This record gives sequence, structure tokens and C-alpha cells, in this order.
Amino acid sequence: MKKQSRSEAREAVFTQVFQFATQRDNMDEAREILLEELPECEQNIGYITEVTEGVLEHEDEIIAMINAHLRKGWTFKRLSKATRTILKVAVYEMKYCDDVPPKVAINEAVELAKKYCDEKEPSFINGILGSIMREIC
Repeated sequence: MKKQSRSEAREAVFTQVFQFATQRDNMDEAREILLEELPECEQNIGYITEVTEGVLEHEDEIIAMINAHLRKGWTFKRLSKATRTILKVAVYEMKYCDDVPPKVAINEAVELAKKYCDEKEPSFINGILGSIMREIC
């Protein structure tokens, strides 16, 4: 089995949080499916579980933080589902994961946006997360 990087594990977190946000599936079942499809995730299952469950546990607080940094007239619900998910994962990591430097969380969020969002989203996400980082760090 190939070694899984933290970036690949973070992408797995993104898919788990996105899936739960759109379908409200059972997280244990979703995790089992993830491990069937990507067995290398077993190497980082502790991180994947911690961040996925942490995002869901602190979701209201995380969304409030994001909303506070959006331009006037914008709301969290106005953002695409992929953008919302990427922001939630990154804010959780910046606030609650001591082993993830905030700049790394931001960079990884931008990379996910390049893969899953339209061309304007990476810079938007970078700006929002940079503003949040200045507030919480």
C-alpha cells in the first residue's frame, strides 16, 4: 500500500465533511466507504476522524467565524458547498490542531480549492483564511 501524505489525508477529510454536509450520512458508514475506496487512508485515520468529527462538533462556531470575515452582504450559505467545506476544514485546523501551522492549513485549503472550485475561489479562500489567521493567532 502506498504511503499517504497529510495532504491526501486532508483531501479525505474534505470528502468526508462534504459528504456529510450534503447527505447527512452516518459518519461510521461514510468512513468505511472511504477506507474501501482509499485503503491508504488507514494510515491517517486518526487525523481524518479527529478533523472530520471536530469540524462537525464545532460547525456553528466555525461558520460564525467565517461569516464575520465575509464582505458585507455575503453569507456563508451564499458560498459554494465545496468552498464552505474547504473553509470549515481549514478553520478547524487553524484553531484546534496544534500540529498544523496555520499557514500550512491555508496553503492546503488553497490547493484543495484549485482542485475542487472555480478559478477565483483559491484567492478568495486565501483572503478569508488569512484574515481569520490574523484574528486567532
